[in-house]
Amino acid sequence: MANKVRGEISAKFDGKEMKLVLSTNSICDLEEKTGLGIQDFLDRFRDTSKLNMSDTRLMFWALMLEDCEDATIKDAGRLIDQLKGREHSIMTEAVLAAFPDAEGEPGK
Repeated sequence: MANKVRGEISAKFDGKEMKLVLSTNSICDLEEKTGLGIQDFLDRFRDTSKLNMSDTRLMFWALMLEDCEDATIKDAGRLIDQLKGREHSIMTEAVLAAFPDAEGEPGK
């Protein structure tokens, strides 16, 4: 079971419960994969008109790594398909759990 205090979000993947978490290690893996710092990568999600599925899939790949260290990018795509449109709310929840100060006052 996922522990929100630890920044874990629960999701079903291939019929099993999976913990999605943006940990220090998964952030480092994401930065290595994209060549971007985490803040620069997250900034891509601010303007939804420029949002692309490749970035969303990379984010879910990183979220999967703590619970399944051999997860592939294609696994992340399959997970997104299984979330049936809930991927953006789950991703937002996971980022806010990883960076709780981001929930501060608007404009900060």
